[in-house]
Amino acid sequence: MRVSNVYFILLLLSALGIGSCGESEAPESATTEAPLPTTADQSGYVIRKSDLQLQKVQNRNIQHADLISGRVIPAATTTLLAEVQGRPLRGSRPFKAGTIFRQGEVLLQLDSREFSLNLEAQKSAFLSILTGIMPDMKADYPDNFDRWSNYIAQYNFAAPLAPLPPTSSAPEKYFLSANQVYNTYYSIKANEERLRKYVITAPFDGMVTEARIDDGGLVSPGQALGTFISHTRYEVEAAVNLTVVDHLQLGDTILFHSPALPEKVAAIVVRINTVIDAETQNIPVFLTVLGSGVKSGIYLEGQVPQNTFDNATRIASELLLRDRNVLVLENNVIAKKAVQVLESNSDSLVVRGLNTDDLLVLNQFEVPVEGVIIVD
Repeated sequence: MRVSNVYFILLLLSALGIGSCGESEAPESATTEAPLPTTADQSGYVIRKSDLQLQKVQNRNIQHADLISGRVIPAATTTLLAEVQGRPLRGSRPFKAGTIFRQGEVLLQLDSREFSLNLEAQKSAFLSILTGIMPDMKADYPDNFDRWSNYIAQYNFAAPLAPLPPTSSAPEKYFLSANQVYNTYYSIKANEERLRKYVITAPFDGMVTEARIDDGGLVSPGQALGTFISHTRYEVEAAVNLTVVDHLQLGDTILFHSPALPEKVAAIVVRINTVIDAETQNIPVFLTVLGSGVKSGIYLEGQVPQNTFDNATRIASELLLRDRNVLVLENNVIAKKAVQVLESNSDSLVVRGLNTDDLLVLNQFEVPVEGVIIVD
């Protein structure tokens, strides 16, 4: 019976020993950690070098320039107004939008037959006045009689009145004035000038861009007839800030570009306003466009040269990350490199901080790739 008890105790101690050994080994195995995966393992990316688009950095001196932009406008624009009344007559070319006229050509002619007949009646009455004073002129002012006689002999109803003969004395001048010679003469000259306004000629080479009259309609004095612009001479109307104005002078040439034009357009600064626009806080600047190819209304962009950035390079705008870094390839590993932005344009940046011969990564990635090892 004692042997059994001893045997039982031995079995119990053996069991406890086995259990304690198991408990001492379990914590040791639980604290063993596997090595952390690399960044490449975290992203799941496998990038081959042949898939990368790389650009070797070449630092140089880059001239800094400020942006200048503006809209192309005609160098000359005029709104045509009627000064007399009449119905438009049909000309050799229609007074319609898009019609081109040379300087001095007739743009529009109004019916002036009634006015012309009234003017001829005035000239006839004036001739009667002159012939009526000739007997007194011969008696009282014989020294000037021949001049007035020749004036009457050359009198032409179809032509504008010739200048009156000069007077030889004050009494002669008073005599002519008392007989309404001067009053009638200048009244006729005023109507002759008014008759010219029935014919509207082109003030310069240009094109009708808007016509506001109807065929057969009656035109009244003061009525707007249309708009006439120069179609070969244009200007750029730009609004620039004070910083840019300080670098502009009359006569400076600036190159402008536009997606609508096949090549750049040169323009010369011809006027700089001295008054700041209250709404935009900019100063209007006007430049004459050189060459041809532009049209009114085209929006142009150019650059005003300023100082120079040394040891800098130009990169595409989309290469700059949000944290002001760019991606480079260093020893077959993609790494970030901080840069300083010196100039920002619509599609490019001038930066400093890259070394010459750095390999700039041009690819765009949807996930972070810093630390990814590139495989051949």
